[in-house]
Amino acid sequence: KLNRAAYTAGGLVAAGHVTEDQAVRALRAAAGLARPDQERRSLAIIRGGLGAGRLRPLALGGRA
Repeated sequence: KLNRAAYTAGGLVAAGHVTEDQAVRALRAAAGLARPDQERRSLAIIRGGLGAGRLRPLALGGRA
């Protein structure tokens, strides 16, 4: 679920709807609540998902 959320956030970042910093902070906060003992793993998943999602910008109505 974290990877899917990060992928979607990456698409929003690429389209200019949110900044990467905003996306990372929100995803890290959510991941920290769900799995507080896996911060390093969560950050790796977030970075990978954001990177993949940035390749496919997401318009508010769907993929651009």
